[in-house]
Amino acid sequence: MRARLLLGCVLVAVVGCGAPQLKFAPVSGKVTLNGKPLAGASVTFEPVTEPGTTPLPPSSFGKTDQNGEFTLQAVSGENGALVGKHRVLILSKDEQAATGDERRRGERVVEKVPRKYNADSELTFDVPPGGTTEAVFQLTSTP
Repeated sequence: MRARLLLGCVLVAVVGCGAPQLKFAPVSGKVTLNGKPLAGASVTFEPVTEPGTTPLPPSSFGKTDQNGEFTLQAVSGENGALVGKHRVLILSKDEQAATGDERRRGERVVEKVPRKYNADSELTFDVPPGGTTEAVFQLTSTP
């Protein structure tokens, strides 16, 4: 009888120790650049993790509409983003003729959003457990 009870406890402990469940919450918001809605921008939320964390949790992305509004979806298919802190990257390519070095390399796409919001982004956002419609990013083109 004791052996069965012990075996039952071990099974419960092992089953309960599986991979942690990822909690997603709906996220939407708005992006402006110099006070105007930024249409056609890509918004990416990358979960902030401890160094060496594997596997990396899924990022989420969205595209802004004409009003600069976006809704996120995880790369794994879930709606929203993981609950917790995220690094935010915002990109918006302008397909106009480039100038200077870009033209010499044959490039015709120019990034409208300064690097401080994408490649060098320090933007963060905390996704609350209940989700949010208030992920608002007011960008400026000045340093």
